[in-house]
Formats: sequence, C-alpha cells, structure tokens
Amino acid sequence: YKHFFLKEMNEAPQSFRKTLRGKIAEIEGVMRASLDTSVIPQDVIDKLSRRSFNRIRVIGQGTAAIAGQSLAQILGTLADRNVQVDALPATELSGFQLGLDMSDTLIVAISQSGTTTDTNRTVDLARARGASVIGIVNRRGSELAAKADGVLYTSDGRDVEMSVASTKAFYSQVAAGVLLACAFSEAMGTGSNEERHHLLVALRTIPDALAKVLSMRPK
Repeated sequence: YKHFFLKEMNEAPQSFRKTLRGKIAEIEGVMRASLDTSVIPQDVIDKLSRRSFNRIRVIGQGTAAIAGQSLAQILGTLADRNVQVDALPATELSGFQLGLDMSDTLIVAISQSGTTTDTNRTVDLARARGASVIGIVNRRGSELAAKADGVLYTSDGRDVEMSVASTKAFYSQVAAGVLLACAFSEAMGTGSNEERHHLLVALRTIPDALAKVLSMRPK
C-alpha cells in the first residue's frame, strides 16, 4: 500500500471478523453473544441480572465516542426504561456528571490504544466512586485493559492501528458494542432472543459487505 490509511481501510473486514470470532454461539438455532468472564466478570453479570445498575454509560474520545453511540443506541432498544443508557465523551462525564456514589453505574470505556488520557482518567474517577468498568480495547497489556474489570478486545487485541484516522478500529468497536449490548440485555432479561438473533445474524454479514465495497475501489 502507498500509505497506512489505505492499508488500514483494506484490513477492516478481517479486523471485524476477528472481533466476532468465537463470540457468537448458536444454541437450538438461535444466535447469542457468547462472552466469558474475562469480558463480563461474574459480579457484573449478577448485578445486571439483579437490575442493580440504573445507568449504563458509554465513554470514549474522538471516534471511539462515536462508536459508543451505536452501542448505546442498540442497548437502548433492548433494555427497559428503568435503565438509563447513554453515550458521551469521557471529558463530559468527568467534568460534569460524576456522582459521589456510582455503585449503580456500569461504564463501558472505548479506546483503540488503551492509553487515551481523558478516558483513563475518567475511568479512575468513576471506579473510585464505585462504578464497574468494561473496556473495549485494541491493545493487550494497555493501561485501560489493566484498569477495567473486564475487557472485550477488538480484533485479536494486537492489531494496533497505524493510521491517524480511525478506520478498522472504528468498525471493530461498533462490532464489539453490538456484542456487549446483546450480552447485557440477555443478562438483564430484557429484549428478546429473536431481536438479538437478528442483530447477530446481520452483524456477521458485515465483513463480506465491507470487502465487497473495498473491491469496487477501481470503479
């Protein structure tokens, strides 16, 4: 490739596939998100099932914050109205919306590098107030991966993006967000198996669709 940006664009389908690999299971003909306790720890699953979380807040900076909007949008359609789901920049949460007691809050923090200062500082502040944190991270061994209670790695956790503009990492963050939205809603007992099934079936078609679009570049 002539430059890294083109390289990352063309690697997007494979990065998306790797994000989904091993994380969607078919049980009696129904697709479900299959995330182990390294992604969603048992105590977080228990709090979701008991409806102990009143708020689920998705944070990030830049394109990660935009990817977070898709997670919040999908989870908002699957969760009930008793749980407030929103997406916002990490700096908005740390600057204006921290509470003294955040034990009723689940934070999903998204970062390609895992070293985004604003996001990591917000995670520190929220955890100190009792919040639980799940990370969506593209780099194993990063600072955010160490801070979070559980981590969903995009791609294989080692596919670090080399271009300035987010490309394959953005798509993979959206994929990871759909997986978490399905897993959260199933744990809470909200939404339906049919809704989640259709979402996950559609999600698995996206890598081929991306590859098809990229193959048309000469046109």
